[in-house]
Amino acid sequence: MLTRNADGNHYAIRLFALSVLAIFLLPTFAGCGAESHDTSLPRKSTASYIQSGQVSGTQPVPTSASLLPTSASQPSALRGPTNFLLTTPLNFSSASGATMDNSGAITPLDANTIKTQITAELKRLLFVVDSSDSVKIYSPGASPIAAQVTHHADGSTAIDYKQMVNSEAGSVTITFDSVLLKEQMTATYHQQYSPSILINAMASDVTVTFTTVVRRVAANQIPTVPGNGRYQLTNDGGVALSWSAGQNAVVYNVYRLISDRDQQFQFLVTVKDISFTDNSPEAIQNVHSPKGITYAIFSVGPTSVENPGGIVISVPTQ
Repeated sequence: MLTRNADGNHYAIRLFALSVLAIFLLPTFAGCGAESHDTSLPRKSTASYIQSGQVSGTQPVPTSASLLPTSASQPSALRGPTNFLLTTPLNFSSASGATMDNSGAITPLDANTIKTQITAELKRLLFVVDSSDSVKIYSPGASPIAAQVTHHADGSTAIDYKQMVNSEAGSVTITFDSVLLKEQMTATYHQQYSPSILINAMASDVTVTFTTVVRRVAANQIPTVPGNGRYQLTNDGGVALSWSAGQNAVVYNVYRLISDRDQQFQFLVTVKDISFTDNSPEAIQNVHSPKGITYAIFSVGPTSVENPGGIVISVPTQ
């Protein structure tokens, strides 16, 4: 999500997928004095796709079957069952956008900034194609989106979807319209953001058009999500995180959101172990703040494919 702070001093980029995770932060509760805490995520009543300590709805069900070409009577560039990502850098043919403040004043966004940050968002999309060439798109922290698929006589395939998210941060509407021919995709991506009155940010409207080559990924390249997220406060006042391993994961990406300071999750570190201790001054200073700290953990596979599903570990306050 591309926004500019309402004070106009700088641009802020919101990774849409991670800002979606922020919607589902665990509620603050008392009794944090115990040394160790189980941080299973909220049940369906809070977020329908979050269950049993992991974002289970975002975990792909990758196929291990070989790629099956479709029949000549129904040409397709999908060749399902398969999975693929968008290869970066994207080849942009256009990139435009602007922010709008409460008075209606419009400020154009820098094209290079748009390209950089939209690339960061789209490179994490995972397209999962089943044997009937139905497509679901997985993005970090969000429920999978079923795409509309249209096969064309020239062998190309249109893949389109629309995603809408409403939260305390505001509302986001995304449309993705693309055509896949052989291994090349041409796409138009449009994102609209309207902040809530609780967020010190401007509304934004961004549109990009690009081409890229898709990158096919095998089932064993997609790790499963980690699980059993827990935390423990250290003697130094920091936060020791731990989780169970995701199958086929070789490293884990750790993100952090300090609610009283950050507007979105910030990438923190990549670790090989199934634990990480945050003894940074920021953690020590904010672990007992009114809103606490929230961490998000994602599995990364042997070919650097990150499963869009993840776990959230929320550190409540006393």
